[in-house]
Amino acid sequence: MKNAFVITFLLLSLFVKGQQLYEKSGGIRLGHTSGLTFKKFITEDEAVEIILSGRNDGLQVTTQYLFHEPMEFSFNDRFYLHYGIGGHVGYEKFDDLAKTLVNAEGDAFVYESKSFITMGIDASLGIEYRWLEVPATFGFDIKPYFNFIGMRHTKAKFWDAAISFKYVF
Repeated sequence: MKNAFVITFLLLSLFVKGQQLYEKSGGIRLGHTSGLTFKKFITEDEAVEIILSGRNDGLQVTTQYLFHEPMEFSFNDRFYLHYGIGGHVGYEKFDDLAKTLVNAEGDAFVYESKSFITMGIDASLGIEYRWLEVPATFGFDIKPYFNFIGMRHTKAKFWDAAISFKYVF
């Protein structure tokens, strides 16, 4: 009898519908700027996300302020649209920028690599699926960025797409 009660309770908990809210999550982002991500909700539908990522053999820290809205699908209430804006700072390393002669014959060169500080603004548009029974979220986002300080002084990348997997705690 006790086992039947526990099994019934667990099965019913899978079908309970309610708001898909959580306070914090952390995980990985896999894309052009792959890295570690942490999100903290400030209100029910506004959050701050910090991403520690690598790009061009460098390291960037991105902070974004995100707005979340439930997507009204008739088949599922776990999808959320998020959008926002933020900024990044870090450095990038580039090889093959300059070659240096290493012998007197003139036939051996070494390519130098140089690091550049990068700073810029980021935007974000994505979809998040909240599966809080696990507890986890899965997402897809496009995070265009614009460097206004860097190797080429200004640089834009509009299709920095990625998927993310986060643990909710």
